[in-house]
Amino acid sequence: MSFSKSILVLIFISDKVRLKAYDYLSTASISELLSIPKPTLVKMLYSLSVEGIIETKEGKHGGIRLAKDPKQITVLDVYNAIERGKPIFQKSFNILAKGKRPDNAKSVITNLLENSENTMKSVLAQKTIAQLLIEMDS
Repeated sequence: MSFSKSILVLIFISDKVRLKAYDYLSTASISELLSIPKPTLVKMLYSLSVEGIIETKEGKHGGIRLAKDPKQITVLDVYNAIERGKPIFQKSFNILAKGKRPDNAKSVITNLLENSENTMKSVLAQKTIAQLLIEMDS
């Protein structure tokens, strides 16, 4: 699934509702307008729904909308919903070489990737969907 496309979907839904163009948006219209294949979109929406980020309504006037205020949804929330606890970087190594240098190489790489992941998550936790909407307007 696509984390970046999930952010786009949430901004799109939030913006349309904010502009009072819609109360709920249909999966078909989101899929078409954002060029996201419907099966991919359905998987993304399911993950976002499970985490309480969006809600759905059945019926003629149904569709999808945010379940929370955009100020309460961080980009890290979206990442966690889509990636479901998967690490950003693979940090396991199946190398046959043994010894101090290979062990040090694994350690150095692991530390670099863990620090990078922590920094990225910190940045994502500081940005909300509402802030992205504000940045769109400028």
